[in-house]
Amino acid sequence: MAASITTHEVLDQLQSKYEAAIDAGNYQPFVWPHRALGPYLLILYLLLPPSPSPAVHYARYPVFALIIYVSVTAILDCRSPAVTVGYGIGLLNAWTILWTATLIIFNDGRRDYKRIERQRRLDEAPSVEGLVENVQGETSALDGSTTDGLKLVHPVGELPEPEPEPSATIDLAPKLESPEIFAAQEPIPSSSQEIYTWQPFPDNILHRLDFILDLVTNFRGLRWTHQGPGTYPAPQHIRETLTNPETPPSLHPTKYPSYSLLFTSNLQSFVLCSLTLDTLKYVTSLDPYFLAQGQNTPSPFPIARTTRLILSLLFTYTSLLNIFLLAPLVLACTFGPRILGPHASTWLYPPYYGPLSSIADKGLAGLWGGWWHQLFRYAFEAAGEFIGGKVLRLSKNSISGGVVRSLVAFVCSGILHACASYTVLGGTHPVRGSFLFFVLQPVGIIAQRALSIYLKQKGYREAIPPWMRKTGNVLVVVLWCRVTGPLIADEFAAAGIWLYEPLPVSLVKGVKGEGWWRWGGPWVRWYSGDRWWRSGLVFLGG
Repeated sequence: MAASITTHEVLDQLQSKYEAAIDAGNYQPFVWPHRALGPYLLILYLLLPPSPSPAVHYARYPVFALIIYVSVTAILDCRSPAVTVGYGIGLLNAWTILWTATLIIFNDGRRDYKRIERQRRLDEAPSVEGLVENVQGETSALDGSTTDGLKLVHPVGELPEPEPEPSATIDLAPKLESPEIFAAQEPIPSSSQEIYTWQPFPDNILHRLDFILDLVTNFRGLRWTHQGPGTYPAPQHIRETLTNPETPPSLHPTKYPSYSLLFTSNLQSFVLCSLTLDTLKYVTSLDPYFLAQGQNTPSPFPIARTTRLILSLLFTYTSLLNIFLLAPLVLACTFGPRILGPHASTWLYPPYYGPLSSIADKGLAGLWGGWWHQLFRYAFEAAGEFIGGKVLRLSKNSISGGVVRSLVAFVCSGILHACASYTVLGGTHPVRGSFLFFVLQPVGIIAQRALSIYLKQKGYREAIPPWMRKTGNVLVVVLWCRVTGPLIADEFAAAGIWLYEPLPVSLVKGVKGEGWWRWGGPWVRWYSGDRWWRSGLVFLGG
């Protein structure tokens, strides 16, 4: 049973709506770089030479104000006929504001951050005994290339959340904990050959440029002092040679895959994920709900509401994972250390998703703090720490302090997704859809935690077998997602997110006779504004 309307017909409707809005002067095209100056302003400020001058220090506030103005005006004024571009206008501009606040308002990006860098390497080659010792001991994926490092603990630890084992993943993600993955480890340099140090803000302009670009684009803080949970600790040979260690040794020694095994593992996951996406794209095209036609449309599936929710979750997960897998495949394994140097080290590419066991162990807290990706976590927690700690002066170990930090983190997430819903052309409800969904999540987490504490205080918790507690956690998550999930799922569907073509070639649609090649049309065009600085590139999707 096919939907009464096709994807191409819906896209044509959005294109007509976009052109009418532009002609009427209601919106403007999103033009790069004119409408995307926020990140560049942040980078330019951070690139200023080290200076004790108060003027440089306090210049961050007018810079932040300018970035807010640039980003907010883009959210209010700009639209795109491409659904993914339209969603990105709101999401990325809102993220620019939050990330800028994290780096130069909640913290001082020119003083507070350090990363591990190799300080020097002796000329003499490592001895055979040194190599054998490293291979037999805790080995690393690094093949002798230079590398940076990371902090081992997260600075914000409000509501305790499970930290997944770095190599543990779920179904489609690369399973780097598998014994086969570590069967062939590449030797690392003897620790006597390299010395590492926590590098503060550099003086040299080229060094500072690399330092700042890494800081601004490295959202998870890999090899930095704000390293988040669920990632690989620095290799043992790096931790042992730090000349000014600022972090304790890792409690969980970790092995790292070689480049060849990192490539094989992630390529297998990428292929499996792509096939899953291809199937999901075809299945969802049969339901008008996924073609932005509304939740009240008839569905070809049984138990329509629940089926639509499950398909939305699977589509979201596989879409994100497919993008995440490109990082190790392209950066570490294709460009490699010869082009990217230390940025291509394999230990800098841990999985984005954690183990499903986090949900069974911690319930809703495990869902958001252990299983789901932690890409934006540092910024969310930095905002919570700033408001809860610096503004309200609440201890993060107190109940009120933990609640405030958790609420702020989810409010920030809600704002990001609400802005994304706002900038699409579909009939979305940003506040009572995306925003409400994320604001409700800490309510569920706190309620479940309060119940757990109550049962423990009454002595009931210990009487419940572990398997029953885990089952209860899973049931709580399933029921909670069934109740709140439609808020965000309906927003995605109404926005037209699932109209995008995730793959250039579709095996499923090719076999069905609907055409193998799925991408087409112009991706970008030049836009000539009324002023030269308003001219630039307009992204149209594919």
